[in-house]
Formats: sequence, C-alpha cells, structure tokens
Amino acid sequence: MQYPQRIFCADDTSPKDDIDELFEKLLPVEPPPALIQRIITSVSRLPKPTPPSDEQKKGESREGLVVQKDHLPPS
Repeated sequence: MQYPQRIFCADDTSPKDDIDELFEKLLPVEPPPALIQRIITSVSRLPKPTPPSDEQKKGESREGLVVQKDHLPPS
C-alpha cells in the first residue's frame, strides 16, 4: 500500500521552521504485511458490539453520558 508523500494543511499560514523541514523529510512508515494481516485477523475475532438495552437508553442524556440516579446529589 502506498501513501501520499505530502501533507497539506490549508489553515497553516505560518512560515516553516527547521522542525517543519525535518518532518517533511521523514518517510511514511508502513508496517510489514505479516503484521497488518495479524492485526486484521485479531480484530475480526473481537466480539461484535451489542446495542444498548432499553434500561441503558433511559439513562442517557443527549451527550451520550449515562447518569444514574443513585449517584446524583440530593435535591
């Protein structure tokens, strides 16, 4: 697999310094194919995610955080 050699940041208008020039000289690192295959095999063995239960859905706020009533301060 080949990766593009150049990285473009549209919002970066600052002048380049020595660090920028050093980073531009770095080559992309690609793991060996055997390692990639091992990772893919391991990930494929992971259990599939399960949807949240109705009880979990009731406790969710809009941000996706679960608030349990027994952990709330007394009102």
